[in-house]
Amino acid sequence: MKKLVLAMTAVGLLSTLTAGFAQASELDDMKATMQKLQERIAQLETQAKEAPRPAATAPVLSASSLGANADVTVYGKLDLFTEYDTGGGKGDRHSLESGGLNGSRLGIKGGADISEGVRGVFQLESGIFLNKGTLAQGGRILGRQAYAGIEGKYGRLTAGRQYSPLYNAITSYDAFEQGYGSPTTDGNVSTGATRFDNSLVYASPKFHGLSANAMLAMGGETGKSSDALALAVKYENGPFDVSIAYQDDDHSSSTTAHSENAFIGAGYQIMKTKLLAGYGQAITTEAGSKTTRHEWMIGSRTAATGTGQLLLSYGEGWIENASPDKKGSVATIGWKEAIGTQSALYAILSAHKNSAGSALVPMGTSSAGNYVVNPGDSAYGLALGYQYWF
Repeated sequence: MKKLVLAMTAVGLLSTLTAGFAQASELDDMKATMQKLQERIAQLETQAKEAPRPAATAPVLSASSLGANADVTVYGKLDLFTEYDTGGGKGDRHSLESGGLNGSRLGIKGGADISEGVRGVFQLESGIFLNKGTLAQGGRILGRQAYAGIEGKYGRLTAGRQYSPLYNAITSYDAFEQGYGSPTTDGNVSTGATRFDNSLVYASPKFHGLSANAMLAMGGETGKSSDALALAVKYENGPFDVSIAYQDDDHSSSTTAHSENAFIGAGYQIMKTKLLAGYGQAITTEAGSKTTRHEWMIGSRTAATGTGQLLLSYGEGWIENASPDKKGSVATIGWKEAIGTQSALYAILSAHKNSAGSALVPMGTSSAGNYVVNPGDSAYGLALGYQYWF
């Protein structure tokens, strides 16, 4: 169309330039030629308007370029709470903390089909102290999780920085799921190392109610065996479930210590209440000295109202033949109230009793700081918190 307009302009200019030099008869011929040219231009414009438009071009990104059934999700959970602690001989403490019921985190996860029935998966997750705006897990960028792998009808195999099967098993029988004041957070019930670097984790499909998770974490040190092994097996049948888990860790606890953890837990759903119980044993060997710790906990989660949940927990832990006696206990009550589809409020009251050699205190699942007491002191904590997730 632009070419047609330029042609008309050129012809017009030519007519103007030659007007002063051509004879009258020649001018008439030129005017006639211009008239025919203008008619032809008008005809071409009409045809252009009536011609069908070309099909839209294909998008830059297509399903095939991203992978079949590809999905990527950005997610997060933000948890802030105010805390007041008292009872210790060193004084009281009040603070704004991050990670009361759950550690604050930001992450991205997803996957895509590799072939029929086989899917590639990944997850990258950072822990944060929301009250300070800093990274948790010692400042790691992806301190919570960082793995990739495949899954299909025969299970799921992933590699990277991942949760221990023992840890997942124990916290599933903790009424507070390692939240503020729970036995697994303060140390009354040991969970072993929470996560392992350089780990391979296999999760089996469920078969007649049975499922299993196995982990191998490789130390990567030349000339030294520094691996960790873990296995958790779970059986579910209606309202009842039971799990057993074991972990042998010569990998992440320290450069010299070797630890073994064993645990058994059971749960039963009665109407709106889930009853929970667990028993564990932790054995640590360092410089030829062996320490054996016995631990147990009970608890419940009750959907008391349409939006509110009542949480109850009690736990104890003690070391064999310790001098002075190293025994602690904790009793905790909490209420979690949903205030929207993506937010909740919670209130938790926790009481700790310590023997002469114990100094355990209530703390959040991922707090920047904790209350400090002298061995043998009691410790009481009140937490009021808010969660938002997306």
